[in-house]
Amino acid sequence: MILKPNKYLKELGIDENYWLFDKDNQDDSRYVPDEEGFVDAEHFSLDTSLSLYIYSQLCYFREYCADCGTPCGMTHEQWIRIVDAMIEAFKLMIVEEDYSDRWLLSKKEQHHLSKNKQKKINFGLKMFIKYYHNLWY
Repeated sequence: MILKPNKYLKELGIDENYWLFDKDNQDDSRYVPDEEGFVDAEHFSLDTSLSLYIYSQLCYFREYCADCGTPCGMTHEQWIRIVDAMIEAFKLMIVEEDYSDRWLLSKKEQHHLSKNKQKKINFGLKMFIKYYHNLWY
């Protein structure tokens, strides 16, 4: 597996005990790379596996690389806001909003939270697609 627990994932509460990284699963053949290096467990929820990887890479890019270049026609501040929107989208796809008292909310309030979350995800994914070729320095 390419992805390992890192500081960005740990900030989300994902560490060595997360099902994908848990050493207790390493005796399970689904967690052992095949002859081409693919790990079946990564494909149980490929969208999650990809989101973990992309989120980590975008966070690293934001911290260490985003200051090195800005797409033509925008300011550095605009570029950082776009990268932040991408990060937020993948973060929201990884972790559910932590509303331990969600049951206290009305159906309308719950729907609003979900709708707001989906708007952020959709916007961040659109930015990811639009600026995919600008993720370099």
